[in-house]
Parts: sequence; C-alpha cells; structure tokens
Amino acid sequence: MFNPLAKDPASLSDDELQEKINSLQKKYLTASRSPNQSVLLQLQNTLTMYSEEQRKRSNEKLREQMQQNKQDGEDLGGLINVQ
Repeated sequence: MFNPLAKDPASLSDDELQEKINSLQKKYLTASRSPNQSVLLQLQNTLTMYSEEQRKRSNEKLREQMQQNKQDGEDLGGLINVQ
C-alpha cells in the first residue's frame, strides 16, 4: 500500500516513524467521530503503510540479532536435549 501524498516511510528514522503512527492514530480517532468515511479510509491506508514499515524493521532487527547470536554461539540449540 502506498499513499503518494505521504512521506516515504523508508526515509524516516525509527523515532520519526513512531511519531507518525501516533499522530495518525490520534487523527483517526478524531475522524472516526465524523460521518466522512473517505477520510477514515485514507488515514487507515496511511497508518497501515507506516505500521507495515515498522513491522518490517522489527523483523529485520530480530533476524539480525538471531543470526548474530548464532554466530556467537549464544543460540539455544545446544541447550535443549531431545531424546
């Protein structure tokens, strides 16, 4: 999902991305009180775009951490003994 009027989420820092998500959530809550469904849809699409970018970054960091732990020998594979 891409909104051409929104700033590219890949160009934002993690803190800026979180601020955008918080701001959009507040705007969505305010807009939900009005009968204009098109505004809600646009806010929801933009919020989804930023949230997916945040989820993607979290998954990348987790994958890197797991790979680093595996290289350092800190993974739990050797601790569990199944017979």
